[in-house]
Amino acid sequence: MPPIFVVSLVREAERRARMREELKARRLDFEFFDAVDGAGLTGDRYRHRMQEQWWRIIRGRRLSSGEIGCFLSHYALWQHLVDTGTPYAVVLEDDAALEDGFPAIIDAVLRTDLDWDVVLLSPRKRYRVHRELAMLDGQRSLVRYRRRVGGCVGYLIRLEAAKALLHYCWRIRAPIDWLYAEWWRNGLAFYAVDPAIVTHTGVRSTIRTLPKGRRTAAGAHGGGQLPLRGPALPAQRRLERRPSDCMDLFGHRTERSGVPTARSRPSTARREI
Repeated sequence: MPPIFVVSLVREAERRARMREELKARRLDFEFFDAVDGAGLTGDRYRHRMQEQWWRIIRGRRLSSGEIGCFLSHYALWQHLVDTGTPYAVVLEDDAALEDGFPAIIDAVLRTDLDWDVVLLSPRKRYRVHRELAMLDGQRSLVRYRRRVGGCVGYLIRLEAAKALLHYCWRIRAPIDWLYAEWWRNGLAFYAVDPAIVTHTGVRSTIRTLPKGRRTAAGAHGGGQLPLRGPALPAQRRLERRPSDCMDLFGHRTERSGVPTARSRPSTARREI
């Protein structure tokens, strides 16, 4: 069983107690990873990474402090995996609930010969399956969906994917569960367990979103949804595309040197977060 990290705010004693009880009842070793408290964030810590206009165009609102705190929490955990050289890990949020057979499903994923990078354990609902990749037991499969599947309640991640996401998600321009799941842009092999093996407890989220405002002119067409997805690329070419092939939201060449994928094995040098 890979190491289990539970992302949780230090002040959320009740949530931590519930997670501790559930994981111990299943005889699973775990470690709490202290989340970044959005309520106590100061702009000086993350302003240099913000790209606020991106989410305003897509959703007509800015990111809340809770969403930024959640983003920085998962980013810091990925950095921890890289710093410690952890080959793969299970990441849970403190409002996760584990279904029966959780350890067996994780072991089944690890035994497959598939070259996965991230496996979402908690898809919010059963989306249309693009491809069924492997049967994990008599009920659940490892699949790839046709569309973006959000949520960070539970996922399995490889070290190489953590390295790639440290680069791809350095700019804070959308909620982390939106951004890390852009498999067609970041080149990750992003799969999911279907049906979910991790669910949401239903408790009220500590991440408060802001109400939508008036969309900008750039986002007014198509209900604010800009066409982010272009023609599908063959998998190998997508993973090996040159940095100059990376585009921003508006189809312009990126200013940065490029976004490495998991298989390009970027430098493990620590970035300022």
